[in-house]
Amino acid sequence: MIEYISGKIVSNRNTEIILETNGFGYNIKVSLNTAQKLPAPGAQATLKTYLHVRENGIQLYGFADEQERELFMGLLSISGVGPKLALTLLSGLTVEQVQRAVYAQDVKTLSSISGIGKKTAQRLIVELKDKITLPEGVEAEKNAALLSEPKSEAESEAILALVSLGYSKIQAVKAVSKVQNINHSEKSEEIIKRALQVI
Repeated sequence: MIEYISGKIVSNRNTEIILETNGFGYNIKVSLNTAQKLPAPGAQATLKTYLHVRENGIQLYGFADEQERELFMGLLSISGVGPKLALTLLSGLTVEQVQRAVYAQDVKTLSSISGIGKKTAQRLIVELKDKITLPEGVEAEKNAALLSEPKSEAESEAILALVSLGYSKIQAVKAVSKVQNINHSEKSEEIIKRALQVI
């Protein structure tokens, strides 16, 4: 595998760049997030790379850092996810946002990306949870949310309702706890309504 490429940026067309090194111009596909981190054409840059080989050709993919490359390769290991969809996901969300969505079982965030439906988002969560690194601070947030028991029946009902709407238990507990700390209520309908505004 080509580990990385260093050279001069000849052009940067959002998700496709040309990098010149030793007289060769490499066409490299990148995410929008990586493209935005690169310097202007004419400047030097180094990209972590992944060489994708298929029947009708080969394509280089470039990444600003190792974390993005690892996530890209993890996505490719999932049935039904190819390079194009993986790059679309990494263009719409940062690596940390994907990590947080996976650990929070946040189907809504993942399915907000074009080409990723609810079922694909659920599959990503199941497949990626043991393959990606937990972002700093998320483990503590996760444990705190799960250990925060509802203080009333109304809060329990509100949390169950939010989970039934597709939010993870962590998201539901945090939202209910937040609105109850601001303005306590004993009516589950009111708690749900306010929680939906902050979730």
